[in-house]
Amino acid sequence: DTVNNYICFGTSDKSTCTGNTDAYMYRIIGINSSGQLKLIKKEALNTTYQWHSVYSILVPWPNTDVSNGLNGNYFLSNTTYVPSGWSEKIATTTWKYGNTTINKTAEKLYETENGWSDTTNTKIALMYMHDYAYAYQSGGLNCSKSGTYVLCKNAWIFITNCDSNPVSTNEWTMSLYGHNNVDGVLAWHIHASTNYSDYAYVHDFNIIRPVFYLTPDVEYISGTGTLADPIIIN
Repeated sequence: DTVNNYICFGTSDKSTCTGNTDAYMYRIIGINSSGQLKLIKKEALNTTYQWHSVYSILVPWPNTDVSNGLNGNYFLSNTTYVPSGWSEKIATTTWKYGNTTINKTAEKLYETENGWSDTTNTKIALMYMHDYAYAYQSGGLNCSKSGTYVLCKNAWIFITNCDSNPVSTNEWTMSLYGHNNVDGVLAWHIHASTNYSDYAYVHDFNIIRPVFYLTPDVEYISGTGTLADPIIIN
């Protein structure tokens, strides 16, 4: 793992961050046109979650258990991860949501997902499939659903390359599968055995890693972005 995109959130003390990576260590996965950094938590939250407990009804993303939990007691209001004063450093963002298929390049995934018309304004979301695919592409890996699964586990964003002991290695993303199965609604997760995405019933239990944008007024203090010398902000 040589991608120097480590950043601390929840503390401005380097030793506190590096000594408590489960709580405070993140990775930069993007930057928007306003220069705001997009972060994903390095390690998964310490339990598994259902996308939504009602598997027979297509529930829109803002009403799902995961969305409500991330913007509530799973994460945003959990002081273990977001101590007092730090929620103000997370930007309220317009997140798009919808259906996608995954046998596409990173560019096509972005085109599809950026073209969704349904939106919600919240602080916390999950990674999109294009976030996942671009992480491989930026590492020079041709990882895709079409047959190169073996490469997928080599890139930095795969959960076991970030978390040495996740409670599961199946991880939810923002993207729905695109149709209702006869037995219930499906959504995409990163599947442990393939290291790429596969569909799962929304009432299955998978891990999650919060994703959010920093506000424009967050200040850089120090750090080169390595795990031992992460970026420190205030």
